Amino acid sequence: MRKVVIVDDEKWIRRGLIRSIPWDQFDLKLVGEAGDGEEAYAIALAEKPDLLFLDMRMPGLDGKQLIGMLNRDVPDVLTVVVSGYSDFEYTKEAIRHKAFEYLLKPVKKEELVAVLEKALAELQRRDDEKRSVQVESREDWFRRIVYQADASLEAREDAAEVALPEGWFFGETYVVVGQPDAFRDGSESINKVIPLLREHVHRSQPFLCKGTCQFVVTAAPDARQELVMAIVGEQLNQEDFSKFLHSVRSVLEQSGIGSYSFGISSQQPDAHSLRHSYAEAGQALKRKKLHTTGKVIFADNDKNVQLAAYPQEKENAFLLALQMGSRDGVQQEFDKLFAAISGDDVTVDYLQRGAMLLVHSIEKQLRGTETRLEEACGVTSLVYTERIKRRNDAASVKYIFAEEIIPSVLAYYLRSNEKQGEKIVRGIQKLIETHYDQPLSLHQIADSHYMNTDYVSRLFKKTTGQNFVDYLTDFRIHKSKELLKLSSYKNYEVAQMVGYEDYRYFSQIFKKKTGMTIGEYREKSL
Repeated sequence: MRKVVIVDDEKWIRRGLIRSIPWDQFDLKLVGEAGDGEEAYAIALAEKPDLLFLDMRMPGLDGKQLIGMLNRDVPDVLTVVVSGYSDFEYTKEAIRHKAFEYLLKPVKKEELVAVLEKALAELQRRDDEKRSVQVESREDWFRRIVYQADASLEAREDAAEVALPEGWFFGETYVVVGQPDAFRDGSESINKVIPLLREHVHRSQPFLCKGTCQFVVTAAPDARQELVMAIVGEQLNQEDFSKFLHSVRSVLEQSGIGSYSFGISSQQPDAHSLRHSYAEAGQALKRKKLHTTGKVIFADNDKNVQLAAYPQEKENAFLLALQMGSRDGVQQEFDKLFAAISGDDVTVDYLQRGAMLLVHSIEKQLRGTETRLEEACGVTSLVYTERIKRRNDAASVKYIFAEEIIPSVLAYYLRSNEKQGEKIVRGIQKLIETHYDQPLSLHQIADSHYMNTDYVSRLFKKTTGQNFVDYLTDFRIHKSKELLKLSSYKNYEVAQMVGYEDYRYFSQIFKKKTGMTIGEYREKSL
């Protein structure tokens, strides 16, 4: 019921206005009437009315002065100025001083009703706004606990205990995490739906745990489109949860933001571990099979999901094609690799892990050419992995690679392959020149540069005309010839000095390369 005060220095006008107001129709109550401004001010301070009808011309404290004082001390009251036609200019000045509306004497019934409807609509709008702010304020504690990132887990749990409002200290507690089955960019849509969800949860409350539950609903403070609910109460069961979340899904779908699946934490004895429960519910949601929608997954069910082995051979083939700069080869090998990590039988977790591993492998390979993913794509590998974590469907994850990473990295390799290839081969040649007496393998050299061995082998042969083993052997034989000319070294010592521990094998290689035995070469060199 809204409270009303009427102020006019003429009693008969006050009486007439009181008789004209349809009190019951608008659920209004008269809490005071006054004949001057000072009396009206005292009543307003005591009663805190919603609506005040005010004559502008009064002895002592006039209407304009009273409006100013009310705006300062009772700011929520709506003031409707009632004045004669001759006072209209004075009335307009009052309106400029934040009077809500005005009526001209004599007051007509239809005009009075119209002003009342307008005033009550404004009061309702303010109430809704306050209620929304209060709800947001009440739920700030939950959002801070769930999404606070700049603290250790222990610190977050301590903060959660301190921040818990009344009613959350005892009772079975669950956290529910909802995420879209198909990625949608932007956070505005889910934030618009949160008020609808809160209203729906409020209506559903009597049907869960005998109406004793408390709920809190919030959304992620970023663009991940995630919503989170916490529930505390008694006798909660999986069947109730499934029915409740089915209705929540309907609200979301009717709001036009698409299909959602939900993960539900295990039961906790109280709300002191909300952050842990949030993580648990999120992890449960990752066990959802890819390409399925509208699922409800409990953390206590099917924990031991077996993950398929990562398709390493397919990744190797893709990385080689990428490094070689083959557009057709890259497309073909990527399609095979992505099909393996996004099949019908895999989980969201498997897709995300596989995609993040691939980002890491591309970054590692780029570092072998002294560059990074950020230089090739303008985005760091960390940003890409964080984006992948927020996508639960194959199409949106594939888009990151097919439309962003692969075209940029492929363009980088096409630009730099020729120049970079020569640099890599020169580095290997220098390594042979300085360490020919040590065990050398192309596999080790490629690994040390975070590069594919097959790619380095092809690059080396293309640049030098020889494969790595023949080039290394020729260089060692060349060095051995120089040493054999010096009589101070025995034959087996020369073999060791150019990297051959097995003298017999060295002798065979020497003869094959020079057409002479070691002895024949020494005699000829004398």
